[in-house]
Amino acid sequence: MARWRRGLHVLEDALLALLLLALVLLGSGQILARWWFESGWVHGEALARVMVVWLAMLGALAATRSGKHLAIDALPRILPAGWRRVAFALTESFAAAVCLALAWYGWSLVALEREDGRLLIGAVPVWCSMLVLPAGFGLMGLRFLASALAGPPPDAPVEPPA
Repeated sequence: MARWRRGLHVLEDALLALLLLALVLLGSGQILARWWFESGWVHGEALARVMVVWLAMLGALAATRSGKHLAIDALPRILPAGWRRVAFALTESFAAAVCLALAWYGWSLVALEREDGRLLIGAVPVWCSMLVLPAGFGLMGLRFLASALAGPPPDAPVEPPA
């Protein structure tokens, strides 16, 4: 299981790096094309917007994987150790529920776009570009749920800061 998880993490990081590189190259290419030829790629703007959404979701996945996501942790810092575990489990469970609800609604959005039948670039439908929403939020929800079940990380502060 650990080997599979490591492979998933490497894949996420590689996708994140490749997508960022592609976005920089696309943006630079658009600027140079407009500067030199006074025109750019017609679908460049749409593709860049899609790439930004994918980058945001992959970045959020990486943040939740390493526990670097935004969190309000004032209360757990002042609670006794036993209550800190309870508060951690509750907040992680709540985050999981929110992410899984967003995955559900993301899937509904994909279904609506699929019915609409619009195309993004060439023969690629818009709904394909939106699959990152239910997939990303679903994976984040599962990560929060696993974290809630596993308990606080060992490096979590035990005593309130002085």
